[in-house]
Amino acid sequence: MAEPSLRDLHGTPWPWPPVASGERAAWLVFLPGAFTPVCTGELAWLGPLAVELAAEDVGLRVVSCDAAPVLREVADRTGLPAECVLLSDYWPHGAAAARFGLLDETTGRPRRVSVLVDESGTELVRVRPGEPGGPRTAQAHRRAAEGALGRRR
Repeated sequence: MAEPSLRDLHGTPWPWPPVASGERAAWLVFLPGAFTPVCTGELAWLGPLAVELAAEDVGLRVVSCDAAPVLREVADRTGLPAECVLLSDYWPHGAAAARFGLLDETTGRPRRVSVLVDESGTELVRVRPGEPGGPRTAQAHRRAAEGALGRRR
């Protein structure tokens, strides 16, 4: 399996796992396609959730097989806050998604699943849509993170 080589929307490389210094964990929110209706709808609540989670030392990384310039356009159009980091899993194509068994080899896209990882890259919990083809929810991510990490006050 190829080592993931993620780049942000400016083309800057990110280490694996993409958990920044000072974070105790990070959500890897896999999007099948940046401009699809369900994915665009999820981005509307992912930005505010990223800001909320940052206060709890939990990062949020939106991971897509789209190229970095596409993700930059998405960020520009949606006005996402800096806390909501968009990462391209473009090459080796889908390596981050494949690491978690989420790359659909037929379509070349990741499945709509979120994975919470710790600083070593160990999977702590997953969030899937409530119905096939449907969106995930901010509340499901909050509950799952609280269950896996507890709440800091």
